[in-house]
Amino acid sequence: MSIRTNCFGILLALSGIFISRAANAQGQHPYCLQALSDLYSARGILLQHIDGKAMTHNEKEALRQMNVVIREINGASIGNGKEPKDHPKTLAGQDDAALLRQCIEFLQKAKDDLSHEEDSMFAGGLRNRSIRNCDEAIKFVEQTRHS
Repeated sequence: MSIRTNCFGILLALSGIFISRAANAQGQHPYCLQALSDLYSARGILLQHIDGKAMTHNEKEALRQMNVVIREINGASIGNGKEPKDHPKTLAGQDDAALLRQCIEFLQKAKDDLSHEEDSMFAGGLRNRSIRNCDEAIKFVEQTRHS
């Protein structure tokens, strides 16, 4: 294993610990905080896939959908509004297909986290909108995979 691979694993584990501790410290919305972490990961992976190339329509739309959910969660005062500086990136050396699969996995995790009923921040349809936006982002990433 390369140093980069080991660092990714360590950073991913630490980000989960910090998100979990932050949720417990605040005593509220742990699933939303985890969804936010997953969304940041998915967005970072998609940006790594793009890596300076001109973005396709599907990539732009996927990013837009992810950003909508991130803004809504932060707007509901769940997140702190700041993207983690040390948020882990994906493993280097993965091909585009693997990056896009990993992006979809993080989006699905975020959708699953947002689906938890115990998390009461979803008044006014925020849950349904957020889940719809995750579904749309998944759809656009899937279309990118198949184009």
